[in-house]
Amino acid sequence: MRHFQESSLRDDRAGERGVALILGIMFTVIVVGITVTGALVMRAHQQQTKVSFVAHGQAVQFARSGLIEALGWCRKQTSQPVTAFAPQLDTASTPPILETIDPDIGLVREFQITNSIWGRYEVWKPWPGDPDAARSVWRTQMECEDVSGMRGNLSPGSIWRIRSLGYVFQRVDPNRAFNVAPNHVIGQEMVEVEARRLALQPPGQAAVCSRVGGSVSVQTRGRIIGGSVAAGIYYLNGTGTPSVSGTGSSVTGTPNQSAATTYADGFEEVFGVSQTELTAMADYVITNAADFPSPVPVDTLVFSTVGMTFTAAKPLKGTGVVAIVGNTTIGAGSYSAFSGLLYVQGNLTIREPSEIQGAVVVTGTITVQGASDYATVTYDDTILAHLRQELGTYRLSSAVARPMAQDR
Repeated sequence: MRHFQESSLRDDRAGERGVALILGIMFTVIVVGITVTGALVMRAHQQQTKVSFVAHGQAVQFARSGLIEALGWCRKQTSQPVTAFAPQLDTASTPPILETIDPDIGLVREFQITNSIWGRYEVWKPWPGDPDAARSVWRTQMECEDVSGMRGNLSPGSIWRIRSLGYVFQRVDPNRAFNVAPNHVIGQEMVEVEARRLALQPPGQAAVCSRVGGSVSVQTRGRIIGGSVAAGIYYLNGTGTPSVSGTGSSVTGTPNQSAATTYADGFEEVFGVSQTELTAMADYVITNAADFPSPVPVDTLVFSTVGMTFTAAKPLKGTGVVAIVGNTTIGAGSYSAFSGLLYVQGNLTIREPSEIQGAVVVTGTITVQGASDYATVTYDDTILAHLRQELGTYRLSSAVARPMAQDR
């Protein structure tokens, strides 16, 4: 009897070991399955992310590169403003002209990314007489456009809307077009922006331009110098006359004071753009006075939406264009020395010792006053001409947009 019980117990234990083995195998299969599935899902996600980056991210970057080169092309043209966007290709000239690889389209470049994957951008030129009917239809949707007439009474070429198409494609056959089989486009994106010129045109040729003549006060050791080619003070006729008083105060020029029958000192008249557009075009946009750059970096446009007080710790120095919305003071002892165009929408006070060379445009009152030293404003046409050359060229005047593009 005892022998029978021991035998039965051994059989039960053997059965339990069999069940444990089966459960262990099942658990192993489940774990391995989950691991393999997770790895496959992760790999698929990585591949999808890579494809998405190639198809869209890189295509957008190529399209942006097209915008930048188109902007550079406009800036480099000897005839300004540009009235015809037409990049050239002439390998026979000396030196060769290599502005594009396809002058029929406009501005076109291609770059190898890796192995058979290439990038391309196209900036289409206007060509009403395009003999290719299908290409002409596409061109009317994508071509650059001179929109100066749509933005007001501006001279042709003042504002261009530039559209750039970016492609990522696989090049299998280099003898066929990028979008003709066996080659195929992986990703396509379009971006557009407006580029326009800055006018930098004060109301008159003078050291100081003030809307109201009676709002100009030149006091002790305050000097306004127009020189032989410009007036000292330029203002609207019938608005009073500037006040010049105190020891050492002077206003000189040809003539020293000039009253005009017409006077325009708004943003669009002085800069050729609206206040909003000027903000978009500025190299620095100041919303906090503490962030104002001192000195102003060479040949830059600084736009401040707040009034400024310049001190010895933060003087007005450098060379460029400064536009300020708000009352502004160049404080005594600041040792400010600025070259360029200073535009103040508000009141301006200039104290000693300080010197501004170029031109000053003020919409409110202006006081130029020294004490033991001079506060001086001197007209300098050379500086203004230099700034028109450096800053008056085409600049982006709007944010880069990404309108939907149809497949070509």
